Amino acid sequence: MKILKDKKGRISLLELIVIILLIIEGAYMLTKGFGWYADNATTGDDKLLVNTADSTARVNSLNGQFCPVSDCGSHGDCIHLKGEYYIGYFDSKTHHIVGYAPKGYNQNNEMIIGEETYYGAPGTMVIEIRCKDGEVYLRWVKGS
Repeated sequence: MKILKDKKGRISLLELIVIILLIIEGAYMLTKGFGWYADNATTGDDKLLVNTADSTARVNSLNGQFCPVSDCGSHGDCIHLKGEYYIGYFDSKTHHIVGYAPKGYNQNNEMIIGEETYYGAPGTMVIEIRCKDGEVYLRWVKGS
């Protein structure tokens, strides 16, 4: 086997290229890692969105008694009353509950609320809030 160093202790061209490539690869991995961390730190994950949606719905609807949609103001004759439930959708950008399904924002393929597991491609699902008789129900549904 041929020694890559000469007698003076200098490194060869091949060793220099490998060292440079390793440094570039390490810098790339660090950049991607910090980008991923910053993304998750600012937006959280699907469980945090569920907790935020639940808290917002409980405040807006007086613990499920009225319509959860932000700025609705209707209590009896509400356009968000569908069947027996007041229905709204959590908007992850504004952290408000709206009357229409926004663009999907889930981050994972599998989302869990309580004991229920929901499946959908990332960026396709939204949280639906249903209120009835003092109860708030959440589930993942397809977004617009």
